[in-house]
Amino acid sequence: MLLFSDWASAQEEEEIFQNAPILNEARVAIRNVIVHGNKITKRYMVAREIILKSNQSYSVGEVLDGLEKSRQNLMNTSLFVSAKTYFTNWQNDSMDIHAEVDERWYYFPSPYFKPMDRNLQVWARDYNFSLKRVNIGIKFMGENTTGRNDKLNIWLMDGFSRRLALKYYNPFSDPKLRIGWAIDVNQGWNKEIFYKSFNNKQVFFRDPNQYLRKDFYAGTTLSYRKGSINRHYLRTGWRSTSIADTVLLMNKNYLGDGIQAVSYPEIQYTFQHLKINYFPYPTKGSLFVADVLRRGINSQMNLTQFVFRYGKFHEFKKKNYFSIVADAHLKAPFKQPYINQYILGYGDQYLRGLQRYVVDGVAGGTLKATLGRELYSVKVNSGLKSKAYRTIPFKFYAKIHGDVGYVYSNTNLNETNLNNKLLYSFGAGLDIVSIYDFVLRIEFTYNQFNQLGTYFHNYESRY
Repeated sequence: MLLFSDWASAQEEEEIFQNAPILNEARVAIRNVIVHGNKITKRYMVAREIILKSNQSYSVGEVLDGLEKSRQNLMNTSLFVSAKTYFTNWQNDSMDIHAEVDERWYYFPSPYFKPMDRNLQVWARDYNFSLKRVNIGIKFMGENTTGRNDKLNIWLMDGFSRRLALKYYNPFSDPKLRIGWAIDVNQGWNKEIFYKSFNNKQVFFRDPNQYLRKDFYAGTTLSYRKGSINRHYLRTGWRSTSIADTVLLMNKNYLGDGIQAVSYPEIQYTFQHLKINYFPYPTKGSLFVADVLRRGINSQMNLTQFVFRYGKFHEFKKKNYFSIVADAHLKAPFKQPYINQYILGYGDQYLRGLQRYVVDGVAGGTLKATLGRELYSVKVNSGLKSKAYRTIPFKFYAKIHGDVGYVYSNTNLNETNLNNKLLYSFGAGLDIVSIYDFVLRIEFTYNQFNQLGTYFHNYESRY
């Protein structure tokens, strides 16, 4: 039996070996970079993510480290079910580098069925799984449509809201594979909307005889990515929103000071520094995201918004990790219409244990800490003949977590219990990780209102 002391000693020996001086002194040249398994993905797209280049010389330590980083880069493209990197034919002072990949299925024309509430807990507890709050339709998702990791999305939806959307993104359109572009056009109609928040809950109104809100957006995005870590995005677009008279009567500040329709340009710059081992479920590395959004050019729509995120992920004792993630939001000027005041409770901006609530405002931040350990990993036989999908891997992580947050608001303070005060929660959970960026989080969390709840979340990438 391997005792903990023996295991810890083995880990120390491995670290000493990896940092041995001889690995940094001995150098080796890379003859060829060889790619296996790519049927749709262009070879140069795979080679781009491999940081070890042919006709270059590296220390042995750099080769070993570069192989692992290259494997992480390949998995973080979301193109492959699995990826392996290794060296062969080490003769004298040269070797070959191999990348072996198993491609995903890239086309998903499928029925669409999704509750339109912010999360499963709200849909279940507040609306008793009402089918009136569900969007149905057809969603076509084309990933890697030309082998360059380009994406084509077409959405045709009806139900709770009606939406038509078309988006195409080509991340590498120049010979050096650094510059990308995207187009995005969508139109939406809603017969039910939330027109304000009360007691930190969204207040909805429905009119089956008319559309209460209509939205149109058309925009383009220019992206730049030189290496594997830093990414830049510049988005410009035009947005139009109009509301029915009924909504205006219920909330005169919905679009701002009695406005019933508004059209305005948007410009947004996003910088991402993503030095993490696996985007959907990072356990090692760090990330930093800075986002600046400008809406409007006159008093009808006047918003400058800053959003920052920093995360640090530390892996220790092989299967254990600790993470801390901080977010900060600032909207200027502080006088904003209701639709510009969303902060906590929307998308992935929430405190664990307070998912049922929304906290609107003009400034705020959160701090989330997690201590986790991989409990078990297993490969389940799928019954499929495909080599890539013959077995489906699953990993199970146990964790404990604690969150704190604060949101500042200078309006409607008589209608909220959570603004302008410290928010906190803590608990434990189980995370299940599998292929196709599947992450299911099951969390048992206790919040400052002495409420103990069970919450479910699935991963949706921000990056």
